[in-house]
Amino acid sequence: MPAVELLELLARTVSEHAGWGERPSLPLATTDVVFPRFLPTDEIPRCTFQVEVADTPGGVRASLRSRIDLPGGMQRSREHAAATFARAAHVPSPPAPPSCECEISAERIYAELIPFGPRYRNLRGSVGLGETGGLGIVRSPTPPSNTSPLLGCPFLLDAAMHLACVWGQRYAGYVAYPTGFSARLLVKPTATGERRCLVFPHRTEPRRFGCDLWLLDQHDQVCDVVTALSMSPLSVGAPPPAWILAPGTVP
Repeated sequence: MPAVELLELLARTVSEHAGWGERPSLPLATTDVVFPRFLPTDEIPRCTFQVEVADTPGGVRASLRSRIDLPGGMQRSREHAAATFARAAHVPSPPAPPSCECEISAERIYAELIPFGPRYRNLRGSVGLGETGGLGIVRSPTPPSNTSPLLGCPFLLDAAMHLACVWGQRYAGYVAYPTGFSARLLVKPTATGERRCLVFPHRTEPRRFGCDLWLLDQHDQVCDVVTALSMSPLSVGAPPPAWILAPGTVP
């Protein structure tokens, strides 16, 4: 289950708890976000779920846990997502785009680097990559979803994380997935549409790298910002293909 879908579930529960109505006041801040465990979609029909909500000094904290019956009468309980939601005031100015040294088509990315299902292939055209970051276009699928997500179209942020993953394959040398982020500021959500995406890495380690994501509209106005996104590889996973690695990258 994509992390962005879990965030939407938490947001809807918090909205009911806080009495936000159909839409919370914007900008909306989401802080201290973690995705400790994957939620396999094939396990969902066998799971029972619990969302715990609590008021804190920083906002409303929500977490999602699953419980599943195992052979021998055992049960397994796991936390899959947790986040704190609060209203925000300050909207930062977008940075200048990063300089790029190469381009890769979205078609090749989804064929060879990120083999997700068709609804989650939402980078468009070609993406640019450089040591200081990456840039590309993300667009909601066609036909769009009939629902109106509280946090805006989940496919846009999901595709922005794909761009971060591609950057990590080239410059960090491993296939990384989001495990959490420090903060998200949602300014202009949209149910469908297109955004320009900028990725700025700021910490690269052998088993983790961090980056910021910016989603901008056609006028370069800030729509969505994620700061200190943490990306880590699976404990056992295939390395990136040789062609994507930048010279000097140690896979």
